[in-house]
Amino acid sequence: MDQLTTLQHLEYLEIGFEVSKILAHAGYQMEAPAFVITWGQVAEVLAHTLADHGLTYDRLDEGILIDLVQGVQKALENDDLLSWRDILRLYTTSDPKIMAFLEPPDMDDDEGPLTELYENATRLGDDEAYWPDCGASADFFDDF
Repeated sequence: MDQLTTLQHLEYLEIGFEVSKILAHAGYQMEAPAFVITWGQVAEVLAHTLADHGLTYDRLDEGILIDLVQGVQKALENDDLLSWRDILRLYTTSDPKIMAFLEPPDMDDDEGPLTELYENATRLGDDEAYWPDCGASADFFDDF
């Protein structure tokens, strides 16, 4: 495994341990089933989801995690349990308390990907061939 994968795995383990500890202190037994899955599995997926979004356990209040797990429990009662990991990830990332910690998207970039492609093409002096304007000058039989 490369270094990044090893570091990510260690981060998963650390956050998973801390989330499991918080749930155990709240009375959830890690080996007890949470329907067809254990609370330990829920803690693992929750930890992976938080780590994937750059959130560590110390940035979240224990109450937020407990509320989140209780909401997940209700969501799992109402949905298909075969996709419980996806349900847990979706519920976690759509929770308003968790969303407050997620980094907002970069709204400063006012140029889209097509603008960037056009600028790159014009720097190369290939704007005629790369960026046809689809107007009268863009004839089907033009030599590019």
